[in-house]
This record gives sequence, C-alpha cells and structure tokens, in this order.
Amino acid sequence: MMRANFFALFCLAVCSCTYPAPSGSDLSAGQGLATQGSGSGGPWFAPNACASGTTTPGIDVSYYNGSIDWNRVAADGYQFAIVRVSDGTGFKDPKFASYYAGAKTAGLIRGAYQFFRPAENVTDQANLMIASVGTLEPGDLPPVLDVEVTGGLSASTIAANIRTWVNLVKAATGVDPIIYTGSYFWRDDVGGPTSFVNNPLWIAEYTSSSCPNLPSPWGTWAMWQYSDSGSVSGISGDVDLDRFNGTLSELQAFAGGASSGSGSGSGGGSGGGGGDGSCDSATMGTTIAEGACVQSAADQKWYQCESGAWYQTSSTSGCSATYGWCQSATLGRAVPPRTCVQASSDDTWYQCDGTGWATPVDTSTSTGPAGACVQSYPLN
Repeated sequence: MMRANFFALFCLAVCSCTYPAPSGSDLSAGQGLATQGSGSGGPWFAPNACASGTTTPGIDVSYYNGSIDWNRVAADGYQFAIVRVSDGTGFKDPKFASYYAGAKTAGLIRGAYQFFRPAENVTDQANLMIASVGTLEPGDLPPVLDVEVTGGLSASTIAANIRTWVNLVKAATGVDPIIYTGSYFWRDDVGGPTSFVNNPLWIAEYTSSSCPNLPSPWGTWAMWQYSDSGSVSGISGDVDLDRFNGTLSELQAFAGGASSGSGSGSGGGSGGGGGDGSCDSATMGTTIAEGACVQSAADQKWYQCESGAWYQTSSTSGCSATYGWCQSATLGRAVPPRTCVQASSDDTWYQCDGTGWATPVDTSTSTGPAGACVQSYPLN
C-alpha cells in the first residue's frame, strides 16, 4: 500500500522525483516507483496498451493493510489478491501466511510478490519466495518479482540479478514468474532488457486513462495496478487496486485452474459462453467454440476451450482452430490479436485477426475486421 499518495502521483506525472522512503527495508508494491526517469515514449513504449476486453478486479496487500475480512473482500467482487512475502530478505511480511491462507479460504485466486532488493543475495531472496509459496496449486498465480529499486547497481547488473531470480523460481515452481515494474523504471534503471518478454507483465501506472503505457519489450499486460487509494469492503484505509487482462475463466486458467476455495468469490469454472461448451475470450473479444485454442493477450501462452472453461495447453495439435499473435515487420515483434498497425511497407492499416493480418481498418472508429483495435500503432 502506497504512502504519501499525493507525492507519489505527482512524481509519476512529472517523472522526476525522489521518494521519501520509510525507514528500513519495508517497502510494498509501488513505493519505489515514484523515482522515475524522464523523457517521452518513442520506441521504448507501447502507448495506450488497452485491455483485450473484459478485465477482472483484484487487489494487492501487505501487513500495512491491517486486519482483512477476506469473505467481505470476495463479496465486494474482487477475484484475486496478491500478497507480499517480504522486502528482500531483511523484512518478512508478518501477515503473509495468514493473508495467503485467508484469500484462498474465501475463494479468491491468490498470488505472492517479493519486493526485490537487487543488491542483496539474489539466491536467498529466490529461496525465500520458493519456500513461502511451496508447491503451486490450482488457483495460485505465478510468483511475482517486484522490480522498482536499484540498490545503487548498474542496469546490466540489475537485469542479470533479475534473470537469476526468475530462473531459480521457474525451476522450482514450473511457471514463468510475473514481473511487476513501472515503464520509466524498467527503461531507465533496468535498461529495457528484451529477454523477459515471456514473463507476464504487471504494470504499475496510476492514470485516469483506461490504457497504460508499457515498457519495451512488452506489448501487452497481464495485470495492471491502477490505483493505490482504493476502497474495499473488509479492509480499512487505502488499498492497491489491480485488473487482470481477461475474464474470470481466463484468470483461473492463468492460475493453473479454478480456485479450490469455497467462498463466494470463487466464481466457478465456467467460461461464460453458450450452453454448447463455448468460452468467452477477452483476447479475441468474442465467444470461441469448444475445442479452439487462443494465445492469450495476458501471457502469450496457449489455452484451449473445453466444456466452457479455459485450460492451458502445451501443444496446439489438438485444437480445432487456433487464434494467435501476429508478427509485425513494422514493429519488429509479435502483437496480440485485434492490434492495429500502419504498415511501413505501404502505409496501409492492418489488424491482427488471430490468423494473420487483415484490412481494412476504419481509423475514425479504430475498428477492423476483428473488431475494436485494442492497440493502435501509427507510423507517425
């Protein structure tokens, strides 16, 4: 939970401030991101990276949030909660175990994040995360590395230390960890390394816009922390608010299956499609037939629709149809379905429809053959 909220928001707007950090090593998600770089977007940023469609609400918490009535949180409509494990190795969050268990009991999808101290022993930090989450179960999100302070290290060293943590945690849990960061911090203080493109992005940006800016190499976000001053039933004071880039069924698939909790927030495993076993897809912005596979805008992984719910698949060989990302020569990277790009080859606008590039695109309404453009990239 953020402290000195007005100061932090002001800093995010001007992108050049020094944050008055609390004494000791006890920061939670977002408290280090008020120290930002400067400059405009350019090729480093994916501007106005809108959600692929439906989003699912959640929160992130630390012991700063005090006593939490998780059943009331679930009843208020929040579907997931991400809990702080520690600030580095120097401060273990005293509420982690109770929050982590309480969220699951109330039926929320749960996750765990660690505020990363790149100058501390990286292996010890990774081992603390691994020990805290144990064996991931259905309803558990991939572990999160909160990257927002430098520890006085160079960008290349920070990036190398992030890679060490990511590799250790993936080897232990079997999933790609999520990276939490801010656009300017990742660009200016981590150097914008492209090797983390397969790690889902949890972007921090407090803005009135519905579409945050993203740092290279990401062209989409899995989660977005959009406020540090939310009001949530069952929690006193300000709460960090988040969105998952997809439907509840897609969030459940992202978390390895439906939560085993029994509370009112579990939501069931239905994809929300028709009675024929189809699934609603936020990535495609439409209902997908049973048996078809979609490469999710949230994490680039493939999911198959089975009996009205999404399940991650390691192969598309058994899919009745496939809808995936499109490689853009103009941008030099792949982009999610429904992205619109003005091609450098002929100045024409095209939209990724999940099978290839299609045209025409109506730039006055930002719509193409696959529907509304979730992101638009003009040449100028």
